[in-house]
Formats: sequence, structure tokens, C-alpha cells
Amino acid sequence: MVSTVGITETIKSLNDLEEKLNLRQTDNDRFFTEWYEGLPEISDSEKLAVDRIKQRHSYHRGYGPLLEGTINLLVVSPLLEAAGFLDPPFKIRSPESVAIAIEDPDRTIIKGLIDVLVVQDNLWVLVVESKRTSIPVPSAFPQILAYMMANSHPDKPTFGMATNGDGFIFLKLTCEDRPQYDVSREFSLFPRRHELYEVLRILKHLGEIVSPE
Repeated sequence: MVSTVGITETIKSLNDLEEKLNLRQTDNDRFFTEWYEGLPEISDSEKLAVDRIKQRHSYHRGYGPLLEGTINLLVVSPLLEAAGFLDPPFKIRSPESVAIAIEDPDRTIIKGLIDVLVVQDNLWVLVVESKRTSIPVPSAFPQILAYMMANSHPDKPTFGMATNGDGFIFLKLTCEDRPQYDVSREFSLFPRRHELYEVLRILKHLGEIVSPE
């Protein structure tokens, strides 16, 4: 008999990913170079857009931690727009339902909803899982990686970005041979000398990688 459970109830740690989905972090230093090699420059107008995101974040963050919906409104959506992900050939689906089959005697299927999903020709490009600002960004890894495992094109890499509004970490996952992933360093929005320009450069680079010629 097939049983269905929620992703957040089933995948609560990186150990759960290894045990239930056979996913492991790679030790190959060249596995995920897309977050620091070949990044494009950003224009003055794009820098102004990023500066507005920073100003709005600082203003609202000054009143206390930001909840998930506010982070999406103030930070994530404007970033996706600045990176060009709201225009063709990209498509936004939010929220998006996903399902993953676990190879166990009960034939369990785990399901969940992705906060923001960018799709280009059915290739998953970017998954954004916004967490409350009081929660460290790495706490989102089990859930976001489980979502990325649901990629319907396992022969191509899937990229993700986890954020709590103050920090950003990028992820890459491949499912050829055996599922493996790696993560970038964390980029901070909170200090005055923020790293949001770098975040936008990485987003634009990922868009270039998956866009048709």
C-alpha cells in the first residue's frame, strides 16, 4: 500500500536526506564553481535596484525579525526581477507541488510545496526557500534539497538559493550516477557593506547557464 507524508515531516535533517534519498555532499572542490567563476558584471541601474532592496530591508528589519512573506516581498521578488527571472524564457510557479518516491517497503511518497520555483523549458533553475530571519540559513538545506530532488530532469543540474532575508546560500544538486550536492559560502545583506551585488551576479550567471543561445 502506498503511503503519503509531508516533506517537512519526513526530511528534518541532512541525515534524513542520506538515509531516505541517498543524497550526499560531494568532496569535489570543482563540483560547484558556478557561484564564483565567470560571474557577469552588473550595470549601474541594476546596482540602484539592489540598493533599493537593501534600503527597504534595513528599514523594515529595524523593527524586528521579518517573516517569510515579508522577505519574499521585500527581497526575493525584487532580486528575481533584477536577475531577469520574471521575463521570458523563465516562468514563475509559486507555490509548486512536488512529490518524491522513497524506495522502502511501504512505497512512501513524500510531498510538499515550494515557495518560489523558476522554470525554463521544464528545467528547474532556482528554488528559493525563505526562512524567518531568526533561523540560520543552513536550517533550510534539508527541505530545499528534498524539493530539488524532485527535479523531473535528473540528467541536468538543479540550482537553489536559501535565504532568511539576512543571508543567502546557493546550492547545486546533480542526480546522475548518484545524487550529490554542494553549497556556496554565505552572502550577507545585513551589514552596511552588504554582499547583495554578488548575490545578483550569481543569479544572473545561473540564468545565463540555463538560457538558450
